[in-house]
Amino acid sequence: MIRPIIVACGVVLALVVACAGRAPLYGAPMSQEKSVKAGVYTAAQAGRGEALFRASCASCHAPNRFTDDLFYLSFAGKPLWEMYDVISDTMPEDNPGSLKPQEYADVITYLLKLNKFPEGQDELPPTKEVLSTIKMEKP
Repeated sequence: MIRPIIVACGVVLALVVACAGRAPLYGAPMSQEKSVKAGVYTAAQAGRGEALFRASCASCHAPNRFTDDLFYLSFAGKPLWEMYDVISDTMPEDNPGSLKPQEYADVITYLLKLNKFPEGQDELPPTKEVLSTIKMEKP
């Protein structure tokens, strides 16, 4: 009587281990990592980001500063969340954190446009959940 229970528990445990880390059979799939090369922002959003950059960033930062090797050393291979986190915590220098979350995301899309990453159909949201799944790369 105990042996069938032990066997059943072993089978269940084997299934749990085999399925660990996979998307659930029912419901929403687990989020997949994607690249900035997949078109993660819209043209309109990058336009807003450019206007914000000119108004809030350009007095201290030249746009080409965000297309050089130092920029890539800082962020390439990392999720966009890291870039968002650094920028939103430290910029503008005279009033860090003063922009709205969506405005920080818009500025990032302008930086992506400067680096010639393609536009897409959806705007880049300012959420950690989404930005953590998008990897910054070199163009």
